[in-house]
Amino acid sequence: MSIGNHVAAKACIVCAAEDRRVIATLGRGLKPLTTAMCPSCGLVSHHPLPNPDEVAAFYASKYRVDYKGGWEPKRKHALRAIRGAAARARRLAPLIPAGAHVLDIGASSGEFTYAMSRLGYRALGVEPNLGYAAFARRTYGVDVSVAPIEDAAYGADTFSLVTLNHVFEHLTAPVGVLARINCWLEPGGFLFLEVPNLEGVRKQVINTFHFAHIWNFTPATLTALARKGGFELIDGEDPRSTSLVFRKVALPQPSLSLPQPGVADALQNQLSNEQSFGAYVLSGAPFSRRWRRLQRNLDEFATVLRYTCGKEMADAILDATPIHPKLPALPTAA
Repeated sequence: MSIGNHVAAKACIVCAAEDRRVIATLGRGLKPLTTAMCPSCGLVSHHPLPNPDEVAAFYASKYRVDYKGGWEPKRKHALRAIRGAAARARRLAPLIPAGAHVLDIGASSGEFTYAMSRLGYRALGVEPNLGYAAFARRTYGVDVSVAPIEDAAYGADTFSLVTLNHVFEHLTAPVGVLARINCWLEPGGFLFLEVPNLEGVRKQVINTFHFAHIWNFTPATLTALARKGGFELIDGEDPRSTSLVFRKVALPQPSLSLPQPGVADALQNQLSNEQSFGAYVLSGAPFSRRWRRLQRNLDEFATVLRYTCGKEMADAILDATPIHPKLPALPTAA
């Protein structure tokens, strides 16, 4: 199979087209990985799509070791996680009532679940990896259960907020997961999705795709898929981003076909012209990325030395983050 070949595939989960164009045959580390694009809407995915049982086994025992180098997070990874969790809590807490139920899907080592619990929310997490879920329970005392999201079971209208932070791109059946979330969310409840943005990537093509990311989204394809799940962007969200908050507005519409004119052509131009080796070097990205990584590593090294344990570090960062939960409604006058 060569780059540029057109191949038949199952109906696209965004637009139902059955044609794909191969855009890469190697993934990160020069490992064989065929990646294809839907010419109708620009959704990019593995081809063929992986076996769900194999993916579930991979995430239960291998993913964190392969990508993070251990069965539990290193201190620097816990630091990154708590900083990200604090930022998400600051963004999302003002949207939901005090004491609301919150579910973090793909809770990792439990930092967001902990951040929301400290604010008084009834926060739960579900995480497929055994080691990271155990770390979350032991370190933060949070309720993080071990299960792939496809096996999780919650009641209808249970949650005010469901979050998936760099999780959605890993799912074998994102349409089905959106339908389940739609059921679990109360009417008008919020869904937070954040995934890598394929649009505007400043990497070589050979470093863009890898095994763990089954799907590669743009703002257009992510928003379109959320619409099929019964969700619409809330006011104020940046439609050019793939870190977005949606509101539940309808029942799922899995048969809805949503072509995205122009997205595929723009991505093809980006891959061919902006992500070639020459363009990548001339952009200065290889040098600026390494400089930023060095600065980050030095900061993380200095920060983790200040604390004796992960929970102490998490508490200090959360205490220093201004988070303003939604105030309870004032009682109406009789």
